Amino acid sequence: MNLLVKKLRPLAAVLFSALLAISCEDPGRIGLLINADNGVISTHYQDVVIPTSMVQFEIRKTTNSRILQAGQYFTPDYGRVTTKTYTQIGIPTVDPPVAASVYTSFEMSISFTSLNGSTPFNNEVQTIEVYQLAQEIDTTYDYNRLDELGLNPIPLGTWNVIPMIEDTLRSDSVYVIALDDVVGQDLFEKFKAGDPVFVDNGAFAAYFKGLAFVPGGNNVDIFQIDNNEFKLTINYTEQNSDGTDIERSYDQRIRTFGFYHLDADITGTPFSSISPDNTDFDSNDGYRYLQYGTMMAIRADISSIYLLMDTLENIIINKAELSLALDPIKEYGDYLKPPPFLEVYFTKESAPGSQIWEWPIIDDVGRYDTTQVGVNFVMLQDEQVSTPPPPPGVYSVPALSYLDPETNRYGINLSWFLQNQYGGGFHDESEPYIEETGQIFIFGESNVLIPQRTNTQALATPMTIHQDSIRLRIYYTIPIQ
Repeated sequence: MNLLVKKLRPLAAVLFSALLAISCEDPGRIGLLINADNGVISTHYQDVVIPTSMVQFEIRKTTNSRILQAGQYFTPDYGRVTTKTYTQIGIPTVDPPVAASVYTSFEMSISFTSLNGSTPFNNEVQTIEVYQLAQEIDTTYDYNRLDELGLNPIPLGTWNVIPMIEDTLRSDSVYVIALDDVVGQDLFEKFKAGDPVFVDNGAFAAYFKGLAFVPGGNNVDIFQIDNNEFKLTINYTEQNSDGTDIERSYDQRIRTFGFYHLDADITGTPFSSISPDNTDFDSNDGYRYLQYGTMMAIRADISSIYLLMDTLENIIINKAELSLALDPIKEYGDYLKPPPFLEVYFTKESAPGSQIWEWPIIDDVGRYDTTQVGVNFVMLQDEQVSTPPPPPGVYSVPALSYLDPETNRYGINLSWFLQNQYGGGFHDESEPYIEETGQIFIFGESNVLIPQRTNTQALATPMTIHQDSIRLRIYYTIPIQ
């Protein structure tokens, strides 16, 4: 849908017409099936470098994330990122062993689905230690990414994982690890005796507390553990009627409640002085850094586009796209690739002129705006979209926007948004909307409502973009009067 817009701000036109040159563009390139020589319209496009900065938002909750992860990685730009997981263990409802049963061993089955960090060497050993918690997880508390719990002093077991053999990632391998027999024997005896802790999950959590997965210190990667493969197994034997020993086992799996810890030591990095208090930060090396596991976002100010449009009296907006071109020299290896897609949120200052930003973005009428972009799609949406009559800010259907693997760039389609912005579709004097300020924040994959459930939040993939590579291109036509 092309939208005819009339802008009448002569002072802004005088100030900016000398700064912003207009270039002619092939009408076919912008999808206009017209003759450019017929004297009806003039076709143009404009590239504008968008002013940007960085903001590290306040810590986010990670409760009930269903993500099991542990490890660390290091880059000179992002420092050392470390993560660990705390989780409860469940008990299945099964009959206890007979009185003559004999304990044999206690073990853990574990596997990983993916890793993030440096490319591991062949046969390189990395360590994840498994601890029994010393304090119970509080299921009434929303844990955040910096929270931790006390652990028993001695590991329950150690997972020495070899992720790469003969240049093949062993993400489908299941490791079986021996665990502490003192703990295993104690659990077995309680199980065999019908102890109440093996009747109710709450009682078991109060007794056993839970598990923590902690990097062992030699890690160069963060491992995402496979929930479906993980189990604790108590092995024992019991005799059948003729006195023959039969091997038996009792399996326990991960429960749904848990949280993860994730932090970054950015000492000595280009943004070592950034504050996690939602405040603007401008690095002095010309690059913008995005690391959404630790809630570091890129702030883009698109108000310069508003100023550009103020120089044009009558326009038809055909297409608008925010472009982020990745610098090849800032890639970090096979297992620290750029995110599959980005997300863009509108937000606002906590007080006018403060440059302290609020997140998540929820305005006074309960609306939130979000844009998903990259290899998947772009969508600006409103949670009141189904409420008649449609309020300002209803952004219609998603528009496709793909990552171009040849140019290594993200293209964020903002056509519908700008068409409606300049058509007055988002403006309401009684309820001004936050997008009118022109401030948007670019995150990696995340979620305004459920940030703890995002896979890449946990894996914390970084992305680095030069400030001159963040641009907004707008295609438009000017009717000839």
